[in-house]
Amino acid sequence: MITPKEIEQKTMNPEKRKSAKNDYFAFYIGRPLSYVLTIPFLYTQITPNAVSLLSIIPIIVGFLLIGWGQEKWILVLGWFCFFLWNLLDGVDGNIARYKKQFSPMGSVYDAMSGYIAMVLSFFALGWGAANNLGVLDSFMSIPSNLYIVIGALSGIFVIFPRFIMHKTITTMKSEETVSGVKEKNKYGLVKLVALNLTSISGFVQILMLIAVVFDLLDLFTIVYFVLNLVVMLVSLRSIFKGKD
Repeated sequence: MITPKEIEQKTMNPEKRKSAKNDYFAFYIGRPLSYVLTIPFLYTQITPNAVSLLSIIPIIVGFLLIGWGQEKWILVLGWFCFFLWNLLDGVDGNIARYKKQFSPMGSVYDAMSGYIAMVLSFFALGWGAANNLGVLDSFMSIPSNLYIVIGALSGIFVIFPRFIMHKTITTMKSEETVSGVKEKNKYGLVKLVALNLTSISGFVQILMLIAVVFDLLDLFTIVYFVLNLVVMLVSLRSIFKGKD
């Protein structure tokens, strides 16, 4: 019988472990759970690319539930959909490495679902904040629809530096120009904190749940708008500084 430990041994090489372990929640919570979820998939003929595409479904459902939902159980269910994506995001890679089913398009499908999750996570909570005003409404008057715009921009801030990074790599024909952003195993304390606070598969998952349970969607949206903006600007500076 396949065990989570066996999956870990066959899918996590020392180099990958060194880089992945800096994203603490994803490495110590999300990844072990993904090993468990991977087991039933390994007894089927489903491909890693199919799992990547499958993982997009809970993202869309979670986005709609949090955006439209007003009852607490609906919002929590929406959060669970995003968490399910988080686990499936590990399953596709686990299957690929365990069964050695690699393909040139595999990383493209995986990145696609990840980018969708990055944008829609922050967009969803901004939309949800517009329909479920919370703690900030007691202190300041912010037009509810503005939260939708802020949430959408926050999601864009997360993916924009990644697009610039990948364009820089393909244009410059070298990864050295973006090593300060790409090589997580070399991050200092400040970058480690930023990574863990902004990684959509990391502590963002926990903070999303806290925001949903304690009616802090508006606070979450504002804080992450600022945080994601700062991280984007710092990342872009690092990319262009490396280019020079």
